[in-house]
Amino acid sequence: MTISNLKLRLLNRLHAAGQPASAIGIDLGTTKSCLAVAKYDPKANTLDCQCVEFERPDGTRNLAVPSAVAQVGGRRLFGAAALAQRSAPGLCANRDWFYEAKNLIGLRYTYKDAPAGLGNAGEVAAALIGHLHEEARLPQTVLPPLVVTVPASFHAAQREATISAAERGSGLPIRSGKVRLLDEPYAAFVDLKFREPARADALLREGANVLVFDFGGGTCDVAIFRVDTVRGGTLGARLVGTSRYHRLGGGDIDRAIVHDVLVPQLLKQHGLKDFDVTWDTRTNELEGQLLDVAERLKRALSTRLADYFGANTAPAPELSVASVDLDVTCEGRRLAFARPSLDVAAFDKLLVPFLDPEPVPEAGDEFVLRNSIFAPILQALTRAKLEREDLHGVLLCGSSSLMAPVQKALRKFLPKADHVLLGTPDDLQAAVARGAALQALSLQVLGQPIVAPVCSSAVSLKLAEGAAEMCRAGDAVPGAAVEPILLRPPHARHARGVDIAVEVLTDGKRLVGRSLWHLPPPVRADERLELTWSMDENQCIELHLARPDDARTESFVKRFDAPLMHRDLSQLVRCRALEREERLRRDEIPHARLGDEYEQHAWDCASLGEYQKALYYLSLALQELGESDYRLNLRGIWRQRIGDRDGARDSYERAGNWSTAKFNLALLHHRNGQYDEALREIRAAIDKDGGERAYRVLHGDILDKLGDRDTARSHWQDALDGQLNLKALDDFALAWLEGAANKLGHESLLKRIKERRRKITLRVAAGSQQGELPVLYDDPGRAQDEVAA
Repeated sequence: MTISNLKLRLLNRLHAAGQPASAIGIDLGTTKSCLAVAKYDPKANTLDCQCVEFERPDGTRNLAVPSAVAQVGGRRLFGAAALAQRSAPGLCANRDWFYEAKNLIGLRYTYKDAPAGLGNAGEVAAALIGHLHEEARLPQTVLPPLVVTVPASFHAAQREATISAAERGSGLPIRSGKVRLLDEPYAAFVDLKFREPARADALLREGANVLVFDFGGGTCDVAIFRVDTVRGGTLGARLVGTSRYHRLGGGDIDRAIVHDVLVPQLLKQHGLKDFDVTWDTRTNELEGQLLDVAERLKRALSTRLADYFGANTAPAPELSVASVDLDVTCEGRRLAFARPSLDVAAFDKLLVPFLDPEPVPEAGDEFVLRNSIFAPILQALTRAKLEREDLHGVLLCGSSSLMAPVQKALRKFLPKADHVLLGTPDDLQAAVARGAALQALSLQVLGQPIVAPVCSSAVSLKLAEGAAEMCRAGDAVPGAAVEPILLRPPHARHARGVDIAVEVLTDGKRLVGRSLWHLPPPVRADERLELTWSMDENQCIELHLARPDDARTESFVKRFDAPLMHRDLSQLVRCRALEREERLRRDEIPHARLGDEYEQHAWDCASLGEYQKALYYLSLALQELGESDYRLNLRGIWRQRIGDRDGARDSYERAGNWSTAKFNLALLHHRNGQYDEALREIRAAIDKDGGERAYRVLHGDILDKLGDRDTARSHWQDALDGQLNLKALDDFALAWLEGAANKLGHESLLKRIKERRRKITLRVAAGSQQGELPVLYDDPGRAQDEVAA
């Protein structure tokens, strides 16, 4: 069916059956979840789809339930009641209350001290889905399948964990196929078509490139689709690029308000300095108590800004909103917090990194990740091989898309595209769940989906020459090989076997999966190998390779985990840190290694810009390993990064036996304008080890500030003299030499240094080839039966 007659087709089939019918869809969100019911009334011959309203603790009703679960005193709480426990004294995240668990679903991560039934993100999700079912009081006419939405970028393990949680939570048989998934952008398409068919037809025209911008409370999911028709007219939205930033949402803006605005206000009211409060206190005490206040202030100010921009084009005036007085617990003390407030200037300032059209790769600190909403957009455009001008439409969904500054920034970034916002705040909140419910009803009644998933990219097996195509971009999925693809070994080998390299490519060049298949000897160059494949609706591909003429050889069977999911940039350090924190919580690290693990964890935190967290773990390392010049110097560097200059100076002075600490102390004095002290320390550093080139440059910089330009130039030149092998220097040394060359006007050398630094930045380690690639089977008589060494 075509999506343009969606409602008519469903109504005709339902009318012919003459029976009531209902199906449900769930938007299992990071911060909020919704349940929608699509139902047919045979008496009125009407088809309706609405989200269930859930009662809040204050008696009001809301379409969305906070994705929070808590266990307090033997009672299990859900939604707003659970979320309120964030500010309760003595209760801890991931022990007593659980929030944003979706970010961890499908990962090997557990909540060590959690009560039974809430030990991991999947169990939390199952409990939440069970609560939605129970509170919704669903009609008896509701039949499977249940459709649950997931981000387009979820990989197989996350999708399987979501299905498992939905089966347990809804009481459906395990692995029965009665839970189906739908990518969130697809669900938004379906809801728009059902509610506003005219706008949908204009946006979802054949051949259009549509960007779905789902900016919610906890994530920013971007997906770019090319609209096609498949299977006799069913809408096919072919995914050509997607990116998911799982810590970029309205909740991160709330955290920014807490740590950039509210905590400084609280500290100022009590005469405290910024670094008087530790990372642990900020994150585990203050943040939870102030997040609700931050969200209320954000919403209030956003509403006032939306009203203003709706009638004006000039910059917003000095608007401000304030909350009521409250008491805050901080390290065992009760602190009065008078009228927490947020004004336009502070709001605009903290939004700058979130709305930066030229985003840096990693932004933020240990309190807030401050990635730009344009980072996933640019990444998805790159993956889709599209320019901004190639986008025909933008579909905005997710609660954070309602913020006026976000909409303004998007229109400025994509001025030629048609921007469609999914209605009122309630419409926006409920859109994805409604689309899921309609998909469920279509599967139940018609036996086919409203939106058919299609293969996003051409998928092939890499060969010694070229590639063997398996699935084309735009092909309907699930799909499978009609007949085997015939291959052969690249050469014969009588004494030893051959390891066949099995490498899966997308778009003919991007390696997305690799494995090995061993062929025992003897191996002939003319023997036939058979490749078959299948791809499921989640675009995970399973390969089968067989050697039909040799019963001794074990067939190759491997499922490549979501090779086509185009996710955000590598999060290797974050994943490593997450796994280490899990081992630390579970006491799985031997005590003899504890100090080293703390120290490495501190380094990982620092590499992510989380310096207060790094200092926290470094302090634990110092307790286990003791002080050393190296660790004291490290503490000085990170204290300096958070603005604690006194603490940095103290650390450097205590590590004074090391020339590196002397250099850093000289640099600290130099930046503070204390040039005499800086000169004393840099000379002491040079006396200790003869003076590295960077030391000599800093020596010159200090003398220049003291007015001795001629001697300063001689030190800069001294740093550049001698055998200068740029390839042997790291970026730290090159940066100092670049400064010296620039001050001396050595243009040729300056150009060489900059080029070398650029190459260091772009250096990528090449992967090594493992095994030998197969060859496409041809006439056996043409195969060369040569024996390889």
